Amino acid sequence: MKKILSLLSILIIITSCNEVLDLKPLDRLSEKDLWQDENLVQAYINANYHSIPHGFPQGLLAAATDEIYDIHNASGGYIIQRGELTSDNVTSLSTLINNWNHSFSYLRNINIFFEKINDSPINEDKKQTMIGEMKFLRAFIYFNLISRYGGVPIITESFKLDDDFSVSRNTYDECVDFICLELDETIKLLPNKSETLGKISADAARALKSRVLLYAASSLNNPNHDLQKWQKASDAASELLDAGYTLHDDYQNIFLENNDEIIFARYFSQSNFHRMTLFNGRNGSNGWGGNCPTENLVSSFEMLNGKMPFLDDGVTVNPESGYDPNNPYVDRDPRFYASILYDGAIWMDRETETYNGGLDSRGSSIEAWNASLTGYYMKKFITPDIPPTGSTTQPTNPWIHFRYTEILLNYAEAQFELGHEEIALEIINRVRARPSVQMPPIFASGEELRERIYHERRIELMFEGHRFFDVRRWKVAQMTENINLKRMVIEKLDDGSKKYEVKELEKRSFKEMHYYLPIPRTEIDKSLGSLTQNNGY
Repeated sequence: MKKILSLLSILIIITSCNEVLDLKPLDRLSEKDLWQDENLVQAYINANYHSIPHGFPQGLLAAATDEIYDIHNASGGYIIQRGELTSDNVTSLSTLINNWNHSFSYLRNINIFFEKINDSPINEDKKQTMIGEMKFLRAFIYFNLISRYGGVPIITESFKLDDDFSVSRNTYDECVDFICLELDETIKLLPNKSETLGKISADAARALKSRVLLYAASSLNNPNHDLQKWQKASDAASELLDAGYTLHDDYQNIFLENNDEIIFARYFSQSNFHRMTLFNGRNGSNGWGGNCPTENLVSSFEMLNGKMPFLDDGVTVNPESGYDPNNPYVDRDPRFYASILYDGAIWMDRETETYNGGLDSRGSSIEAWNASLTGYYMKKFITPDIPPTGSTTQPTNPWIHFRYTEILLNYAEAQFELGHEEIALEIINRVRARPSVQMPPIFASGEELRERIYHERRIELMFEGHRFFDVRRWKVAQMTENINLKRMVIEKLDDGSKKYEVKELEKRSFKEMHYYLPIPRTEIDKSLGSLTQNNGY
């Protein structure tokens, strides 16, 4: 019987493709027809770009860290923040966190492509480009899997009904080797930069390889501190240092427009937009106030003089910092003002009011249930001239998968671990010297420099999905993720002055087993014992 594939199952979400397809019939096509038509094959590939989740769904990955408290729990991050994760409830998390089934579903699509493409009559040069794209996607999927679960089964063919479905896990290092081979092939097959926004390029593959090898060299996956792994991470990052990318002058606008800092991103249009502004806008502006920055993150921003506002206990004011608890938002790192809306911040022509009874507080007269519980709202990623509701114009700023600054920070970390502290310092200070940031240079060495490198990643890359993995790969999560979430409570007094008090918001718990997610119990059961569960679950 002739196999029929529904059009929707092939294209999934075709709005990202700019081409108009002339299909007949319009409701379905045969599998044979698909692989004979270049446009259909490209549409199939475009659909599989959605195997890489962007960060603009309602629940950010940051909501499973100390960066954000999601008042609507759209990602299910509470389970992780509270240390309640099990192999049964892991399936309640969004695909940004638990992507086991999501990933293997797309891997099957990609493996089918590789089984069919060689016999396709389409132009050979075009075919090789397509192969490069799909190798990148397969590599990215596997990287997302091993970053969450550790070693996973490497599957490079689609299963048939009569196949043996019992598969076992490859080691983490075996997966890394496979991913890097895929990326090396991608680099050979694709141009360094794509002429089409959002298309995979060789530089995108180099950027992914840099992240893969950085993770592989880190303490979680390299407990013996094998310097060869750090050298590989350094070499991978160095390939992009002089590839034509720059530090964008304006930190806030990096995330609002296309620019020369972006290596690879997901782009949107008026017909294919995202809802970051609606979901994260202030409730006083009819936003849903979803992902709210925590006081934990706010207190980690340096003062303009480069000093931390608090001592290591996180409570005692650092006397050298100049921090004033009665004016907590004065003279902070400029990235704070570019990324977070705080009480008194001007946004969309009015002052943000998170004090008790303010327009953006839980005592607001406007949708108080959507108000922040932390005293803060997101500003990073939020288009300043599009209100959360009531506009016919939709936000279309890109979600950046890889940007030049990450590569610089990857390189600095690898160079430090290789013992080249002067190079690491130069790179970190270059990031801090961005024209719109201009933070004082760092002068540190040894363990202090390592901590400064970690801290720079926390601030520079906040909300971008790195913190979740960084604290795990560094093996510091049992310290950082056992600190309870905090909020800022503000009272406006009769004389107009304000009283600020930091209070606990949510208790958190992190145990040794939580360095990896559990494989869903249903998958372990279906494997009939061939899949082994991560320790502790």
